[in-house]
Amino acid sequence: MPSPLAALTDRWAAAKPAERANAQSYIIELCHALGVEPPAPAGSGYEFELAINVVARDGTETTNFVDCYKADHFALEAKDQAAGIPDDRLLRRAFGQVRNYVGHLRDQLPPYLMVLDVGKALLVWDRWAGDYGGFGAARRIDLRTLATNPDDIELLRDIWTNPAARDPRARSAAVTREIAGKLGELAASLESRGHPQEEVARFLIRCVFTMFAEDVDLLPAETFRELLNDVETADLPEAMQDLWRVMDSGGRFGGRKLARFNGQFFHDARALPLTPDDHVLLIQAAGRAWADVEPSIFGTLLVRALDPVERHRLGAEFTPRAFVERLVRPTIEEPVRERWTLVQAQVLQLRETGRTRIGRRHSRRCKTITSGSAGCRSSTRRAARATFSM
Repeated sequence: MPSPLAALTDRWAAAKPAERANAQSYIIELCHALGVEPPAPAGSGYEFELAINVVARDGTETTNFVDCYKADHFALEAKDQAAGIPDDRLLRRAFGQVRNYVGHLRDQLPPYLMVLDVGKALLVWDRWAGDYGGFGAARRIDLRTLATNPDDIELLRDIWTNPAARDPRARSAAVTREIAGKLGELAASLESRGHPQEEVARFLIRCVFTMFAEDVDLLPAETFRELLNDVETADLPEAMQDLWRVMDSGGRFGGRKLARFNGQFFHDARALPLTPDDHVLLIQAAGRAWADVEPSIFGTLLVRALDPVERHRLGAEFTPRAFVERLVRPTIEEPVRERWTLVQAQVLQLRETGRTRIGRRHSRRCKTITSGSAGCRSSTRRAARATFSM
């Protein structure tokens, strides 16, 4: 007896393309095969054909419909193209549509967007990194082989029932809190023995950056961990200084070739004397998954390590990531992405209708958006340097 998902594949294998006739039926059957609840009646927050009022820039208002919507979970746009279509033109347009629709929701943006090609493919975008990204950022799930792909099945079940389980920020926050606790203990220990706060902060930041560089393969694997595990506590500061000097200039360390870390980050290679307990704390911190750590730990560490007078003297103020995102996204990022998505949809529509030339108005709009995006990138880089400068 075939599994429910295999039976679903068999049932729809020879279905004729008919978007309006097929989409809702397929979604209901897919929900049953996945073991999740299908959409409910209109007004429930989990429904077909959710009406959205869209106000254009000229003030005109139109009503559009999201094919399937579940509040705080996903918005889905469905298409049903014939087999053998050579490109994703129709699916790209569907992504532009659903991305535009959710921008006019009264609710918070859903964590997932999906584009369904009935019976054939499901494209999935998430916004855990802050935005859905472009069309190419999609995870493409082949519905014809879904029954044999447990990872895809679990992803879809989570999207329908518990999207937060897929949020990497929760894992990042937990790891960051744990590491920050270890580093806080180490900072308190060093300061209790008379080391100035600024000196402690800079030492810890060198340690933090080294651990992070090792986990993201900027350093050869286990370079720093082996040093911490193999060297005696009394000799550890000298060994760390040797490593940081090589990282500053580039060269070989312990038989491994290290790249040069420019920007004078390790130009000051001083390491502070440690107790055996301090040594253990560093080993524990280095053993954590630094690739999952929220980068704001650099700024948080610096701010916590310095008192207000020292922070002001150094100019070492830190703005949390959430505060920056709260300002940048609605004022810069979202308007630019919205305009660009609309332009892409217009270009696709013109291509489908056989018009190969885009009017001057569209060309001017594309140039404006492109130059605006470049300006935003420059502004973002300047803001990042200001935010994290010491």
